[in-house]
Amino acid sequence: METSFGILETKGFAAAITAADKILEDNNIDLLKIEKTGGGIISLFFKGDAERLKAAFEKGIKQARLVGEIVALHISNQPNKKIEKLLFAGDKANDVTSAKKRTALEKFVAKKAEAEPEKTKEQKPVKTVRKLSAVGKKNKLSKPSEVTSTIQRLRREALSSSNIAKEKETLSKVREGNVLSEINISKIENLNVHELRRLARSTNGFPIQGREISRAIRKELVNYFKDLA
Repeated sequence: METSFGILETKGFAAAITAADKILEDNNIDLLKIEKTGGGIISLFFKGDAERLKAAFEKGIKQARLVGEIVALHISNQPNKKIEKLLFAGDKANDVTSAKKRTALEKFVAKKAEAEPEKTKEQKPVKTVRKLSAVGKKNKLSKPSEVTSTIQRLRREALSSSNIAKEKETLSKVREGNVLSEINISKIENLNVHELRRLARSTNGFPIQGREISRAIRKELVNYFKDLA
């Protein structure tokens, strides 16, 4: 398998990095060098099998054109050793082996990141923490009063529930007494059977209930009322 030499030139870093990343998906291709020339032109130097270089270049160019511009490309199937030595003379320290072929890209990205001004650490989170801690202290200080208020509220609710129960019991007794007194003084003999049944259903402690009241005749109902009175 003959080793070929490929050069791809783009305009701008974005297109260069995008193309190189796509080309280097083929593990048999090595990135030898990245070089910045005038006019914002970025030159990428690759090494690998001719057919693999050609296929990888097509993919890389297609991807790079989505973010930038391709200036030129060239693949030399039988590169002259003298030309190769001339291009890489004095730059052996930047050569990338197959095991470290992505290092050049990482260095390039790192240099670009270093050019941007570093953002200072924001103090807002610290302030927020302090505010939260202050709120926490307030909450801690207010806890005893809140507990006292809750206890008082529960006591009031308990007393209120107890009073309501007592009132209901008293009203029930009063109503029962009123009904019995009404029975004592009313002339139940003048009521018809339907009226007696309605009165029986609304009377507490009536001897019979439900369907027994519906089946009872007038005389039986009158006798029951007399017994209660």
